[in-house]
Amino acid sequence: MNDHNTTPSNSIQRQDKVTPKFDYTAVLSEISEGTQQDGLITGEQLLLMPYEKMPTLIEPILQRTGIACLAGSSDTGKSTLLRQSVIAIVTGETDFLGFPINAVHRSAIYVSTEDLESETIFLLKRQASKYTPDQLKGLRYIFGNEYELKDKLDEALTNKPADIVVIDCFSDGFPADLKDTQRIRAYLNPFQDLAQKHKCLILFLHHTGKRTQNLEPSKDNLLSGQGLEAKMRVVIELRADLMNPAFRHLCIVKGNYLPANYKRESFVLQFDEPNFHFTNTGERTPFELLVKNVNTEQDKEKWQQAKELTDKGVKQDEIASIMGYSSKGTISKLLKKGTEKGWDK
Repeated sequence: MNDHNTTPSNSIQRQDKVTPKFDYTAVLSEISEGTQQDGLITGEQLLLMPYEKMPTLIEPILQRTGIACLAGSSDTGKSTLLRQSVIAIVTGETDFLGFPINAVHRSAIYVSTEDLESETIFLLKRQASKYTPDQLKGLRYIFGNEYELKDKLDEALTNKPADIVVIDCFSDGFPADLKDTQRIRAYLNPFQDLAQKHKCLILFLHHTGKRTQNLEPSKDNLLSGQGLEAKMRVVIELRADLMNPAFRHLCIVKGNYLPANYKRESFVLQFDEPNFHFTNTGERTPFELLVKNVNTEQDKEKWQQAKELTDKGVKQDEIASIMGYSSKGTISKLLKKGTEKGWDK
């Protein structure tokens, strides 16, 4: 790559073309009318839409519109994390775990099928203790298993728009075998349409398989057929740290619009269990280091690469960039694992 402002000798010199001015206002005004008439939208209309980057609710992790999933094993704090996110959105916080919030309505709906009113009162009072009751007026709850949930949400979102709908949890509302991929897709399609209609995010809480904690974080760990993760634009796995019970790992295992380094390392969270509160430590951990008692050749090859670069005097932040990781802390952990495994002997 040429770092200088020079032109290669074999390049073709061309004069800049002057593009005549054109008023696209009329074209833009036709978008709504055209799509209503035939249900189609042209490439011209799409390119004229005022989007220069992917619209997000929690930047850059969660998109503004569509469906997403947070999954994990029992007692990792999934519901707590989701409650914390909606509290941050409705109270006007500028960020969630250090990620900017781009809320439009400062409104959320939480569908709770497991924690009912009395339990939620206790949890919410503890978790939102620093806020006054009027600051949570943008948070609405639906309790219990709603068989006509889509229609009830449609009515609620029509009466008052929301930035996010949390459905806690997916398996309580899904009426069939969790391995039935076709039924899962058919069940999720109306929710996807609902999210598009009301320009909001619908986020499902779900569970991972019992033995998946022995595997690397992956979208394949979800307790369901492939149809669930395939419909989601974003899938996040929350898992406990292997050594320290106060830490959790937020692992983005699917993100269609995210750079690869977001999907290789966890975001390490500290969990204040008495106060039901998560904070971002700023640390990242490679997915391969979140697996118990695994000593694969692939891990050893990564350690070998990091060790050879270290021996050559390359700094750890540079090694991280070379190997596709986000920080030198990841390289430090990788080298430490190699020492513990005896790979340096």
